[in-house]
This record gives sequence, structure tokens and C-alpha cells, in this order.
Amino acid sequence: MLSRTPTLIILCIMITACANQVTSAPVSTSTSAPSLGAHFPQKINTPIAYLDTPLIEGELVLDNGCLRVSGVKNLLAGDNFLLIWDTRFSTTTEQGVVQVVDSNTGEVLVSVGDYVAIGDGGDTTYPTKKPIPDECPGPYWVVGELIKKIERP
Repeated sequence: MLSRTPTLIILCIMITACANQVTSAPVSTSTSAPSLGAHFPQKINTPIAYLDTPLIEGELVLDNGCLRVSGVKNLLAGDNFLLIWDTRFSTTTEQGVVQVVDSNTGEVLVSVGDYVAIGDGGDTTYPTKKPIPDECPGPYWVVGELIKKIERP
């Protein structure tokens, strides 16, 4: 029986050490989620030039999983547009808030709930990488080279 005691003690120490390794592993505090996928429609190719259209302003909202600009006034198509994105943009989710990221720099440009200015809207007939889901109806607005957070009027 005495010969088994050191073995049991060593086994207990090993189990304790392994358990401590598991519990002392760093806990991730990141709440990042994957991008919006098909609910973030992007053009297949970046146009050589964008139309010189006026800036539109409104609130960036998430509606049925789709990023829209809402509250846009004085446009015939209405005051709420599904945004079609240039290929350099992507999304991430931090602490439950969807953010638009410049994929070239990694910089977060705007977040859902921000009041934004969007420029360089272009032709919405450019094909998208994936079909636009039914829950993301038009009207559409193409985000070209510019989207930025601005102060609310």
C-alpha cells in the first residue's frame, strides 16, 4: 500500500496542474461575430470612377439584418435605402453593434446608429457578389468611396 501512495500523490498533483491550466487560460472578451454575409450586398467589381452625386445623409440602421440608411429626405425613391457596398468595405460586430470597416486599413468607419454622410452613389445595376436576399428590398443606394459619421442636424 505504501508504494501506491507516491503514485496517487503524483496523479493528484498532475490532475490539479491540468485543471489549473484550463481555468487559468485567458478568457476571450471579444464579441466579434462574422460579417453580415449575403445581407451585406457588394458589387462584384469596383468601378473605375463613381458618379459625382450629392451626399446623402441619414441614420445607419439594421433592418431585417440588412444595413440601410434611413431618414434621407428630398429623394424621389423615398427616405430609406438598402446600401450596396464597394468591395473594400466589410462588417464586424463588436458588443452587439454592427460596424462597417475599411478592409484596406482595418479602420472602423461607422456603426449602426450613427448619423452618416454617403457620397459617390452610383449605378445600382452593377451586379452583386451574391443575390440580394428577399428581406433586403430596395430602393438601393451604392456606397462608393465615401461613408463617414457626421453630427446629427
